[in-house]
Amino acid sequence: MKVSYRWLVTLIFFVFLTFHQADKFIVSAVTPQLLEEFNVGYSEMGFLFSATILVAVLLYPLWGYLYDRYSRRLLVSLAAVIWGFTTWINALSRTFQEFFGTRLATGVDDAAPPGIYSLVADYFEPENRGKAMGVISASGPLGAILGSIIALSIVGAGLGWRNAFYITGSVGILMGLLTYVLVKDIPRGISEPELSEVLESDIYRARFSDLKVLLQNKSLALLYLQGFFGVFPWNAITFWVITYMEIERGMSPDDVMVIMVLWLVFMVIGNIVAGYLGDLLFVRTRRGRVILGAVVVFLSALFIYLTMYAPTYEEFFIFGLLTAFIIPMAGPNVTAAITDVTEPELRSSATAFLRFFENIGSAISPAIVGIVAEAYSLQYSITWISVYTWVLCGIFFTTLAIIIPRDIERLRTLMRERAEKLKEGEKNVS
Repeated sequence: MKVSYRWLVTLIFFVFLTFHQADKFIVSAVTPQLLEEFNVGYSEMGFLFSATILVAVLLYPLWGYLYDRYSRRLLVSLAAVIWGFTTWINALSRTFQEFFGTRLATGVDDAAPPGIYSLVADYFEPENRGKAMGVISASGPLGAILGSIIALSIVGAGLGWRNAFYITGSVGILMGLLTYVLVKDIPRGISEPELSEVLESDIYRARFSDLKVLLQNKSLALLYLQGFFGVFPWNAITFWVITYMEIERGMSPDDVMVIMVLWLVFMVIGNIVAGYLGDLLFVRTRRGRVILGAVVVFLSALFIYLTMYAPTYEEFFIFGLLTAFIIPMAGPNVTAAITDVTEPELRSSATAFLRFFENIGSAISPAIVGIVAEAYSLQYSITWISVYTWVLCGIFFTTLAIIIPRDIERLRTLMRERAEKLKEGEKNVS
């Protein structure tokens, strides 16, 4: 398979996830218009956001299993079409009850990433997967920027929030068609070194009974634990840092907008750099990705403290950029590490379980930040919840660095055994 085609597929999925993330961010950007039109308050909108996340959380394990069992190309295309049509239908709502019901439907397609990450893993050898994962992970912050730009441009031009939904919904359907036409389904495990020369068809598919293997994998358990706690800082920052800058630091909305855009740009760069560094370290040692993850989360704890307690605007700005660059760097390596310890036919499910635990943490974190902030301040709450949970994640990564070589070797042994069986089968046929 040509290297250029592999990166074409990566680019397609990067654009796919960028616009999908933009679609998710648009609803936040147009919330003031929704509150006015539907005459509802913060609590109703907050409940809507939480309920939509819950729909996605409950469906993650199901989507993961389907990706491991059936055509990933077809299912990702289907998820994109569902994204498009549910967003269109959501835009047609004329009452809050209609908007609520149709918005819940948009949570159905949120589980596209596990299938995408699994398929991309089969396009790249183990020592090159981090680069691809880094590029795809960069879609998150870039999508946040794009979603805000689309929403603010549409609303600012007086075109109404519905047109923003029509745009991203149309892109969703287009991405579904592009995925179906341009992306090839390839055998699960074809990029594993042991199988690359002997695997000719997609013979490895998950069975429901196989999912128990994921629960027995100690490396995955630690990755899930760090995923649960690792989203606490992210949600503390996402939901509360703008309020902190405006109220407790007294910054103008224009200054806040400039800082947020620059932070998101640095996050994009951090994701891409992290993928390259992870691969470089993985070639040197099987612990490489995890060691990088440990260093990154410990540094994240340090730099969020330096940022939040920076005495001047200039120091806040500089430390904030450094923090934005560092904090996303664990993500691509976590995704790549999952492929390092999981059978090819179970990788979608393994990634789906990670998202499951992350979303549970996402639902808990904003409320905890708010409660602590009322007792102390947003500065104290954001800082110390981030510091404590990232230090905890650092401990998980350090423990993982000790045990992950064993799980990597288990997978490599399994791949060698499969390769031998395939070779024996070829001999018997001939």
